[in-house]
Amino acid sequence: MSRHPDLRRTAARRLRFICEGGLLLAALVCFLQPATASADRPRDQVGNASLGDLRFHARAVPFRHGAKEGRAEFSIRVPYQQMKFMPVDTLFEAKLRITVELRNRSGKKVASNSEEARVQITDLGAAGDSLLGEIYSVGLAAGRGTYGYRVTVEDLNVARRGLVYVMKNQKRQGVVEGEIDLSAWLFQNPSISGIASAWSISKQPERTRFSKGPYEVLPHPSGYFGLFQDVLSAYYEIYDTPPPPEGRRYQLQSVIVNAARDTVFFAHDSLRVTEGNAWPHALAIDLSHFAAGHYWLTLRLQSSDPGAPPATSVTEFDVLWQEASWGPYAGDGYEVEGTVLLSNEEALAFNLLPLGEKEARLQELWRSVDPTPDTAENEAYLEFLRRVRHANTLYSVFERGMFTDRGRVYLRYGEPDDIQVERLPVNDRTLGFAMSDEIPRESGQRISNRKSGVVDTRPFEIWSYNLRGNEIVPRRGLSETGSSLKFVFVDDQGYGDYILRYSSTPGMH
Repeated sequence: MSRHPDLRRTAARRLRFICEGGLLLAALVCFLQPATASADRPRDQVGNASLGDLRFHARAVPFRHGAKEGRAEFSIRVPYQQMKFMPVDTLFEAKLRITVELRNRSGKKVASNSEEARVQITDLGAAGDSLLGEIYSVGLAAGRGTYGYRVTVEDLNVARRGLVYVMKNQKRQGVVEGEIDLSAWLFQNPSISGIASAWSISKQPERTRFSKGPYEVLPHPSGYFGLFQDVLSAYYEIYDTPPPPEGRRYQLQSVIVNAARDTVFFAHDSLRVTEGNAWPHALAIDLSHFAAGHYWLTLRLQSSDPGAPPATSVTEFDVLWQEASWGPYAGDGYEVEGTVLLSNEEALAFNLLPLGEKEARLQELWRSVDPTPDTAENEAYLEFLRRVRHANTLYSVFERGMFTDRGRVYLRYGEPDDIQVERLPVNDRTLGFAMSDEIPRESGQRISNRKSGVVDTRPFEIWSYNLRGNEIVPRRGLSETGSSLKFVFVDDQGYGDYILRYSSTPGMH
């Protein structure tokens, strides 16, 4: 390992991030927020995927900002695939609003920034590639303490789905929330800042929009490495009191452990400084031999000064080798696969895994259910892909069919033995009549229209399976159901979006 970036990659690797669309540089808003803090080791908030109807990644990394303040540096990446581009003259333009907030323990806002950004492209086909996107950087300064943060990205070209949101003029948006620690650990001497994952780091004689010290650091907020970038690049800063005239030496260890807590990488460096009190550093580690999974990188620093305490900083990252893992809906897709291959209890635990561990676990699971392991094809996986295509073709409304309730049931149990469809139910063909003698009273109350005196005319579908249907993994969770399966889907809003309102098997409702 070198303290300078080693940008090794094969010719097949592609730098797919486009940064031409402008960098959102927030003014550093300085607030003094006194707080009692302990000298815990630094916590680097791992890059998070957003919740909501717009998918992006955001990461918050702590740095010093003078002697008394810390600085939360946010990197945000929004895929073109998540933006709505509108024709403007000879170009296509998207409009985003990026808002970042820091709040203290009592919930008071101590720093914030909100700006609008325009993204222009000449080729609309680029908007279909989930690996192309815009990167934004925001810095907020605050006094010592631990803060909650919220990053919101809104697509100003698209209203949020739902009448209430339209009336309030709310736009399609996604949110990342987390916590960042700017407390005492950051100001002890020596100390190491948080570790900022980077897509690439290079020496730059002239300053650019991504300059940090002598480096140009292209942020990588998701922390995903592997298929499209097999070199882990990271930027960090070392802080200490000014060295004596003869200089000061440090010993720096870099350690990577996997999810099993096995050490898979170790390197040792000797550093010497002769002036200053803050020093920028970069590292690059070849990950081409790492298996898919979730990893922790720890930096440990020890000064040569007698009695100086050690400093530590930690960050997390994922190694992903499947192309499907790099899309904005990879986590959702893998959770759907988990419900097909695992029991309900196992699927709940699986959903809590980081993305790299999900990829590794699914590879293992599909191998274990391959009916012909000695051949090149996995018939079980091919059947799953066929069901995905079927669900996406028939059940897509506001989202891809595989993520809808009907799609999830179809992926798990296959084609129903009987489907009762009522698009305009009247009289004795309404949902209440159809299910009155077939489900428990409490379930009937849940799926029936609660408006007194109003006939329930909502469209519905009732899927019935003889025995257990056609599971890809036969007899999975046998004790979960009785002799047959029944699922009731209701179109509450009349838009063709059928929601599962009742099922005879636990865990599916």
